[in-house]
Amino acid sequence: MKRFAAAAVLTSLALAVMPASAAPEPYEINVILAMTGLAGFIGQQEAQSLHALEATVNASGGIRGTPIHFVIADDQSSPANAVPLETALLAKNVPIILGPTLTGSDAAVAPLVKNSVLQYFFSPSMKPAAGSTTFSAFISTNDLSRAAIRYFRERGWKRLALISSTDASGQDGHNVVLENLQLPENKGITLVADERFGIGDVSVAAQMSRIKAANAQALIAWTTGTPFGTVLHGVSDLGLNLPVMSSPANLIRAQILQYASFLPPQVYFVGGRFGSHDVVRPGPLRDAQDTFYRALKADKVEPESTHTFSWDPALIVIDALKHLGTGATAAQIHAYIEALHGFAGVNGLYDFRDGSQRGIGLSSAVIVQWSPSKSTFVAVSGGGGIPLGGH
Repeated sequence: MKRFAAAAVLTSLALAVMPASAAPEPYEINVILAMTGLAGFIGQQEAQSLHALEATVNASGGIRGTPIHFVIADDQSSPANAVPLETALLAKNVPIILGPTLTGSDAAVAPLVKNSVLQYFFSPSMKPAAGSTTFSAFISTNDLSRAAIRYFRERGWKRLALISSTDASGQDGHNVVLENLQLPENKGITLVADERFGIGDVSVAAQMSRIKAANAQALIAWTTGTPFGTVLHGVSDLGLNLPVMSSPANLIRAQILQYASFLPPQVYFVGGRFGSHDVVRPGPLRDAQDTFYRALKADKVEPESTHTFSWDPALIVIDALKHLGTGATAAQIHAYIEALHGFAGVNGLYDFRDGSQRGIGLSSAVIVQWSPSKSTFVAVSGGGGIPLGGH
């Protein structure tokens, strides 16, 4: 008996000094963002969104018990910096890369992407080939501009002016606006001025003078970040009292508040279904938006449209991993997403079966207007840019 008792004591002591089961190492998802530089406004919000999503996913058990962690690299809003970051990740044979933020950086790394990696670009300007292992976030710029033009057209503003920056995202916006103006639905619209400017320009006074002389009724300004402020300064300095429409990349409250002293009376933006959160009916879409709101507010962050650029793509990738496991290859994740439909994200119900590599389109595009009195953005259209009653 003493021998058994001694053995029991030794066993108990051994168990007492054994380390507890180590928690599994986080599953890392690599991200390239414009955390600083020209598009720092956007990249910072994309990072906030990923941090909130990481906490939400891990609080609910992660991926089959394995926590996730987003590893973020800063390309400083520069395509030249994005390329070596992408090259380094590809050399590590990572299965997933999210980002970069800007069109120029996305376009610079796109030729490097191999079938061994699933890449989800955050710029809506990207147009991945059907069946490729690359996807593009958000609504395409083609559909965004189509909704913007429709809103202006149905408001009776048919003499339009366009100003775009000469960088990749500005030129993509310029091109899709011109394409959409050729559609039969826009037969009655006239482009009375087509102006461009460099992202480093500090003034667009000459361009605004020509727009004023052309007697434009509304202006589409397709540029991102601080150059948008340059455009607004130009509108204000010349005393142009005309509606201004811009891309979802500028749907950032802090940015607009910085421009408060020179904002035109009517400033509009085209974005996704996030912008119509207050009028979305109960259901999967509303549930997805509510989850997004709770996650951001838990981090003391006020949710904005640009937060969704990274949220929905990351959410879709995580959904694939939850079904496939952390050992899934890029090809397996790709096949899962290609067949995904009816998936509720913040900006709409996703259906990837059309080969668009983005899952949502024109019907998810919503126009919002900046409200100085409320210091926020207010939805003024339904899906596709159709004005709401009274607008």
